[in-house]
Amino acid sequence: METDRALSCAIPQSLHHRTALFERHFASLNHPLRAAVCKLLVVSDYACHQLDTLTELLKTDEGVNGLSCEDYHRLANELLTQATLASFSRQLRQFRHRHFLRLLLREYAGLATTTNTMTSWSHCADALILTTLRFCHQELVERFGIPCDAEGNPVCLYTIAMGKLGGQELNYSSDIDLIFAYSAAGQTQGPQSITNQQYFTKIVQMFMQLFQEPTPEGFVFRVDLRLRPNGESGALVSSLTALETYYQEQGRDWERYAMAKARVICAPEDAPPAWFERLIVPFVYRRYVDFSVIESLRSMKALIEREIQLNPRLNDIKRGLGGIREIEFVIQNIQLIRGGRLPPLRQPNALNALDALRRCKLLPRTGILREAYLFLRRLENCLQSENDQQTHALPTHPVKQDQIALAMEYESFNELLNRLHQFQRIVSTTFHTAMGKADAYEDRERLLSHQLTSLWQGHVERAMAVNLLSSLGYRNAERCYQMIHAFRHAPRCRRLNQAARMRLDRFMVLLLQELTQVPDAESVLLQVMHLLENIVGRSAYLALLAENPQALKELLHWFAESPFITSLLVNYPFLMEVLLDKERNWRAPSRNQLAQQLQNQLSHVSEMDLQEDVLRQFKLTQWLLAARAEMDGRMDAVKAGRFLADVAEVIVIQVINHACRELSLRYPEMAGITNRFDVIAYGKLGSMEMNYNSDLDLVFVHDVPFEQEGLVNRLSQKIIHMLTTRSQFGILYAVDTRLRPSGSAGLLVSPLTAFLEYQRKQAWTWEHQALVRSRLLYGNRKSRHLFNQLKKDILLLPRKWQKTAEEVQTMREKMSRNLAKEEGRDIKHARGGLIDLEFLVQFLVLCSAESSLARYTNTLQLLQQLAIAKKISPSRFNRLKEAYKTYHKRLHHQLLGLHADSKGLSDHQRQVRDISAAIYPLSRD
Repeated sequence: METDRALSCAIPQSLHHRTALFERHFASLNHPLRAAVCKLLVVSDYACHQLDTLTELLKTDEGVNGLSCEDYHRLANELLTQATLASFSRQLRQFRHRHFLRLLLREYAGLATTTNTMTSWSHCADALILTTLRFCHQELVERFGIPCDAEGNPVCLYTIAMGKLGGQELNYSSDIDLIFAYSAAGQTQGPQSITNQQYFTKIVQMFMQLFQEPTPEGFVFRVDLRLRPNGESGALVSSLTALETYYQEQGRDWERYAMAKARVICAPEDAPPAWFERLIVPFVYRRYVDFSVIESLRSMKALIEREIQLNPRLNDIKRGLGGIREIEFVIQNIQLIRGGRLPPLRQPNALNALDALRRCKLLPRTGILREAYLFLRRLENCLQSENDQQTHALPTHPVKQDQIALAMEYESFNELLNRLHQFQRIVSTTFHTAMGKADAYEDRERLLSHQLTSLWQGHVERAMAVNLLSSLGYRNAERCYQMIHAFRHAPRCRRLNQAARMRLDRFMVLLLQELTQVPDAESVLLQVMHLLENIVGRSAYLALLAENPQALKELLHWFAESPFITSLLVNYPFLMEVLLDKERNWRAPSRNQLAQQLQNQLSHVSEMDLQEDVLRQFKLTQWLLAARAEMDGRMDAVKAGRFLADVAEVIVIQVINHACRELSLRYPEMAGITNRFDVIAYGKLGSMEMNYNSDLDLVFVHDVPFEQEGLVNRLSQKIIHMLTTRSQFGILYAVDTRLRPSGSAGLLVSPLTAFLEYQRKQAWTWEHQALVRSRLLYGNRKSRHLFNQLKKDILLLPRKWQKTAEEVQTMREKMSRNLAKEEGRDIKHARGGLIDLEFLVQFLVLCSAESSLARYTNTLQLLQQLAIAKKISPSRFNRLKEAYKTYHKRLHHQLLGLHADSKGLSDHQRQVRDISAAIYPLSRD
């Protein structure tokens, strides 16, 4: 046939093999669309997979004849006849495939323009939407009844088409953007009555399932409902009253931009409802010049320009330089600014809007822009029809390139590219002249604020958002965007009321701006997200940050500097008020001042459970203040250790008093026991060397008659319980009581006489080492005297130097085996580390026979007293003192998450090892 020969000449050599399918299935086809069928099978893989549908279509005249809007609705309504859910779902997809192929054939046969195709495909989508909603109504109305308003009038569902469908310019593989609204609140009148809100929500859910759930036949259309009020966190369907209220009170600039393309989908015989114009016109088109929308449009334009600057993406005909998006922006830019005074501009269809702009003489070169727009839209259709995919990227494979060139009726892909680039240059020039260049904007901060607002609220595409973050210095912009997106859609954010949402919006923009000044923005952002998850529902905290930019700067500083402080703030947000306190000249209070502060705070709370939380909050507050002072250089690690021990001491004493009061309510005789109960502090608490990870080594003793020992045992258990019970504010402290006589096998509470007897006659050398660091934390004057005398007696015990050295060394080696630490890996346990230094000092104290040393428990103070007593030389004292300070500084820095400077560390470890070796052997080798 002549047409076959003509087409064969037009098909590039690289595509000749693709004519085999046509020759195998349609060689004898006698049809006006024969050439179009051949071309279709050569350029479209999608069509090659729809041969049965194509064959059925060619048996009719549908391919030759165009269909009107009325035709589509009539054909679609025929699907409702005796349809089941499964059969209706199948028929919807078959309907789509049939008319997809029909439109392709008409376009390739030259029977339809790009405009005809976009309009016709939009009519097809409208018909399928309304037919599917009618089917859903038929399925549900029998069970739930007809939805009615308060007067008993039937309530109807409206479908607002947005985007391409709203403008009746749908692509073959476009998403369809929809908003659903029902006319009035009320109830259904049926066997199972439900609210109209519930009924129409079920309708929409069923509709979504029918339209986009994949089946063996594919899908109908991909549906996007995110343009509805409040986006993904909003209701699937709203009443008209709620819709109007939302746009009047909460509608944002980007929603005005989106609503410019809105259209109510109606049956051909129905006129658009009157309420629609009342809703759209006041919201979208203002009669006065709206500077806020101009600012918002400038922001959007700058975002597009920035994205294009970073990546021109010439192969992306929608988002790339001179692409479809830029044409649409130019049109809607003028519509939104001028449409209030010029009603002809209020056109959802881009081509109709271009014509209106030409008639109003508001845009030059509309003719060439129209030509460029149609070229790009036709190319977009060709790209998407190749495999029914929503793509805007030009192919890179030579065969695919030849397919697109053939579909677009160009002799080669290069020729097509040349024409494309001509149009892209024209569009880009027009776009850049709209509203001036972004670089000319005077208020750069305001512009950036608008851009970040759009990013946070999800009104820019992912690629554009990532490019913006990248341009602002976010190193892992993709990861940061994912965190922002995930948080925005988290359940806690979606449940916020309007005021809280506005506060969060304001804060997030400030946050994203300030993070550009933080070196490791990604990790800080992650921690801020964790914090926000805990405080997003608490208006006071968000207000503190949103309304105080300096507070936010300080918060980010600490998040960047200290994982320890970050962890405290994330887990216990009340500490933000402490951290952000403007009083930066904090000085560590004395133990008596701490006790008074704590007592004052407890006096405002009467309930015992709440008092326990006051204790926990007090500890966390003091820890935070100490950590901040250490990081600011206002407190060294040694002073911090003493302060943290003071904090622990005043808390333990309050816990003891609290436990006594609580038990007294059940056991009146407890009042007589309190003054005969003692608590001895060992370990870091005893030596006043606590850090942010220290537990409490406690030993309980008593001086009560045998029949009251049960009560002191209960008291001890109560104290431990209060210290270790976890609440929303964590625990107070972990407690270790294994240093009591006989360890874990001994009594939890020992009689004072038995404790003294054990220490004098049965205790091991390592227990006397522990006693060196101990002090009576709580007890009466008699107990204090007996305990102090015990320490003096123990220190005056005659000891053999070598035997004691071996016993101390044996315990040190046992600790090393149990901890299995590698040398050099741990500042405490490494050879020559902190524990070796402490063991050396304890050994010297035990062997010095100096009763005056019993007054001291702190390692550094003991070291100083040993030097004064000439038990150690000044040179060794200075070296050990510097090692001690370095070890504690490094240990505290590790716990605070600061960079631990290892400079000189190995020298200190070597010196501790050398001094220890000179005093007693470190090993038996």
